[in-house]
Amino acid sequence: MGALQVRLFLTYLIIIGVTLGLAALSLFLLLGGYRDDISYSSLEDIGVLIDAQANTQVQEAGTAPGTPGAFPEGAELLLALRSILERGGSDSDLARQTSIAIVDAGGRVIPGGWASAVNLEGASAAGLVPETGELPAGRSPLRCRLATPTGPDLLCVSMPLSDAVKAAFPNSGASALVVAQPAASLREVLGDLMPRMLFSGLIGVAAALVLGFLLSQSVAAPLRNIARAARSVARGNYRQRVPATGPREVRDLAANFNRMTEEVQRSQQTLRDFLANISHELKTPLTSIRGFSEAVLDGTIDDEPGIHRSAKIISDESSRLLRLVQELLDLSRIESGQVSMRQDAILLDELFAHVSEVFALRSDESDVRLELAAPPGARIRGDFDRLEQVLNNLLDNAFRHTPRGGTVRVASRELTPGTLQISVADTGAGIPGPDLPHLFERFYRAATSGNGKGHGLGLAISREIVRAHGGDIWATSEEGRGTTFVFTLPSAGRKERSAAAR
Repeated sequence: MGALQVRLFLTYLIIIGVTLGLAALSLFLLLGGYRDDISYSSLEDIGVLIDAQANTQVQEAGTAPGTPGAFPEGAELLLALRSILERGGSDSDLARQTSIAIVDAGGRVIPGGWASAVNLEGASAAGLVPETGELPAGRSPLRCRLATPTGPDLLCVSMPLSDAVKAAFPNSGASALVVAQPAASLREVLGDLMPRMLFSGLIGVAAALVLGFLLSQSVAAPLRNIARAARSVARGNYRQRVPATGPREVRDLAANFNRMTEEVQRSQQTLRDFLANISHELKTPLTSIRGFSEAVLDGTIDDEPGIHRSAKIISDESSRLLRLVQELLDLSRIESGQVSMRQDAILLDELFAHVSEVFALRSDESDVRLELAAPPGARIRGDFDRLEQVLNNLLDNAFRHTPRGGTVRVASRELTPGTLQISVADTGAGIPGPDLPHLFERFYRAATSGNGKGHGLGLAISREIVRAHGGDIWATSEEGRGTTFVFTLPSAGRKERSAAAR
């Protein structure tokens, strides 16, 4: 069992222990009322029994041979009732503590009208008579409290006397029969409840232990799986995935871990592809440089035109190699945030005019019409040279993929308040759908890349420059009708985003 699972399990046990302790304290505070309820419930049963026995005794005495219509004296009736109670009670101690008394309409015990182990002379029953001053009708027990002159109050119930029983207490004002007992002690209540409480507590603790173990396991097991998977990824197994199980937070953690490993796997694959591509791009010019330089050095090429042609090839390939290295360094510096992008207010007309001058000659030579249109007075915020680099890269791609007689169109519009959208569209052959998601990757060149010039870094650099300005860039294409590159930039009236601080 792991350390986390142990801590969770102990936490559950502490919570359960505190809960049970509070429940026990609350139960202890409520035992007083429960104790009285137990005593009253027992007294009500006894009261009904004693009342029935009193009426039976009177009826039997009235119908006995030789004494028709005679009634027993009150004292004899009370003694008979108490002896019946003592003989019939299952708990002899409780029976001896039970008192029987006759009270008047005011709740006072009539003189000599009691049979009890304690002196009830002068005692009175509180709560026996309602505010109306009359005893309630019916034969149901009424709960009351009997105040004794020499001891603590007793719990009692009263039963209205029948006319036949009242005749046994002539001229006394007897109105009700009262059966009283001392309140049950706390020890008796605990003795009654303890077995049930212990049994219930043991069941609760057992269930809590099982549930606590299962709950802690449901949290700890997925975390252990994630830990094992993390160790596997650290050893280079980037295909490792973990099932998303357990609580919602643990499932989110597992899902994020899986996304992380997917990203790490993709990054590793991108790195391998990058190394393979850069090796290929470097190998071609280096092979040309080495081959022609060796041919000149060993005398294979010894004529003046051949030497001149070899020198030109070596120079061109060296320039190509230097340009490739410079683009790689440029891309790496932009991605790492080492290049600071100025945040100047730039007139879009001015930027478009400068780009138009750069590509005017190429437009004439390739017989491709160049159209640029910017909203009057539109301003963007950014680095003029870097944004010109973005347009140069996009226009270079557009001219290379547009046949003679085609058109390259640069347009701008306000996308949302504070954001301008610039698009570079051509009328070339278009780009197949599967190639579109990869256009901005390093060294990626679509199958329709025409003459194959370029290293596949221009679009990657353009994307990083646009992102450094707080914008975004994407491409749409329709085969046979051309391709459109679109990017967004903040307008000069909008505060630059934090990303633009790079």
